[in-house]
Amino acid sequence: MDPYDVDVEDKADWSSRTENAFIRIVHDHVKKGDLQTSTFTKKIWTTISDELFEQSHKRFNVGQLKSKFNRLYKKHREFSDLVAHTGFGWDLISNTVTASEAVWAEYIK
Repeated sequence: MDPYDVDVEDKADWSSRTENAFIRIVHDHVKKGDLQTSTFTKKIWTTISDELFEQSHKRFNVGQLKSKFNRLYKKHREFSDLVAHTGFGWDLISNTVTASEAVWAEYIK
């Protein structure tokens, strides 16, 4: 079995502080053009791991980082799909999705 196919979320401590640091680091690498198609090279993943260790003092292996990246990407895609539906919005103050009861009912169908 490929070790990168294993969901290792329960094996890693992803506090909100660590997750936010990871997101910032990944975002910086994307802005630099390091993202190749839909992933990073092994060298970049290692660099990300080192940078995250510097900020969080927690060591994550490449498999854990890839798994977290994929989970965050999936959540982002699901969120984007939700707010793209007619009738849905985003409240910047409360950081919540907004929609009428009728819109939610139709969406859940």
